[in-house]
Amino acid sequence: MPAWLLVALTIGAIMRLTRLVTADYITKPIRERLAKRWGEDSKRAYLIECDYCASFYVAPVVATVVVLWPDNRVILIGLIALTASFLAGIVAAHE
Repeated sequence: MPAWLLVALTIGAIMRLTRLVTADYITKPIRERLAKRWGEDSKRAYLIECDYCASFYVAPVVATVVVLWPDNRVILIGLIALTASFLAGIVAAHE
């Protein structure tokens, strides 16, 4: 796989996982419980609602996995699936 494609898929996966943490409906109950526990105006509560802030923590995890196992088929399938999901979400939002 060309390096540029691996980088693009990694970026797409980071974007999708960040959205999962900060905005998806499925993780809303977790975010609400954490915000209630920490206080809705706390820095930690802000972290799980801010895309930019959360991506700062998601990116190193995903990048580390990709660097350690760049040719692992399971990792590549995950990157492709996450990137495809992110792109499908963008398209669906603009229909």
